[in-house]
Amino acid sequence: MKKYIYILAISLGFISCIDDDYLVDGGVSSPYVGTDTYTFLQSHSQLDTLALLIERAGLIDEVNGENTLFAPNNLSIQKYVDAVLADMREDDAEAEYTVNDIPVDTLQKYMGGYIFPGKITREDMSNQGEIMTALNGEQKRISLEPREEYTNQLSSFPEYVFFTYKKGEEWDEWDNITDDDVIIVRTSNLLSTSGVIHVLQGTHTLFNYERE
Repeated sequence: MKKYIYILAISLGFISCIDDDYLVDGGVSSPYVGTDTYTFLQSHSQLDTLALLIERAGLIDEVNGENTLFAPNNLSIQKYVDAVLADMREDDAEAEYTVNDIPVDTLQKYMGGYIFPGKITREDMSNQGEIMTALNGEQKRISLEPREEYTNQLSSFPEYVFFTYKKGEEWDEWDNITDDDVIIVRTSNLLSTSGVIHVLQGTHTLFNYERE
């Protein structure tokens, strides 16, 4: 009988160790990706299509410079392709459109809207936000704002990076933005060997494209 009690005690101890594994702190993950920005995009399964578009746009040097990239992931690019195709099929039910069909001049015109001069990290951002100009001349508001989540569990709210599109040409038209114009950053402060990478949420559609 003692033998069985001993075995049971060991088993319960083992189970307890398994159950408590989630409590072990693995430490703070490193923000350093260990490569230049373009190589990181190429090697990442959710960003490799973005690398392809950057290459076609002729922006590899800009991406690998001492700049900041707000990176739309593959899902955002696919949403753009699907939206363009849906518009095309209103006129031609047999129309086809893929990532490879995105015109180079479109990429050259709009892809620079995700690249900003200098290294912009979370530490450089404020709750009020700052209007910043991308390499292609587009203006975006970059902000670090608290988001009211888990109100019953947290004493303070976590802060998220937001990437906001301007509506129209006038400054007062910032007030006309919708939820679709405010893009949350899913992963922030990734540091390449030369610049900074912030990965946008997949709910974003590339170029903030809206169907006609």
